[in-house]
Amino acid sequence: MLGAAPIDLSHDEWEAISRDECPLLLCGRPLHELGRMVLLLQAAEVLAPELCGELIRDLYERGDLAERQALLRALPLLQDPGSFLSTAVEACRSNVQTVFEAIACENPYPARYFPDLNCNQMIMRAIVAGLPLQRVVGLASRITPELVRMARDHMQECIAAHRAVHKGIQLIIGVG
Repeated sequence: MLGAAPIDLSHDEWEAISRDECPLLLCGRPLHELGRMVLLLQAAEVLAPELCGELIRDLYERGDLAERQALLRALPLLQDPGSFLSTAVEACRSNVQTVFEAIACENPYPARYFPDLNCNQMIMRAIVAGLPLQRVVGLASRITPELVRMARDHMQECIAAHRAVHKGIQLIIGVG
């Protein structure tokens, strides 16, 4: 058993892997999640593409929460990551906060592969969930006029209902 202790690499070890997205995907994650990601990546290397797709779908549909989280964090590291878009979008619909965070936070996958509609929905869901938008990788590059409109509408609804406005909305609509 690998345990739930956070991954603790030395400065030199982080430097050795900093050429790709591993530090972003692993920072502060439990060791057992890294183990699951490594197993998935190794399996994906030896499977034919169609079997890899079946494995990803099956793991997401039947896996426990920890397995789903590891799978979602590993998506950008797989060969042909865009082919797993439906699984990633499905994760944004999860009612389990940790599963949603695994795709929406500290994960470059949505910024690279989500269509605008799905990315906008994910960002708005992060706002409603109260997540810091700084955790959404590539947010600035995914701001569209439609997302600005959605954020403004949400802000106006909060004000009208005398609810607090998420501070991260400033990152989208550009108000100080």
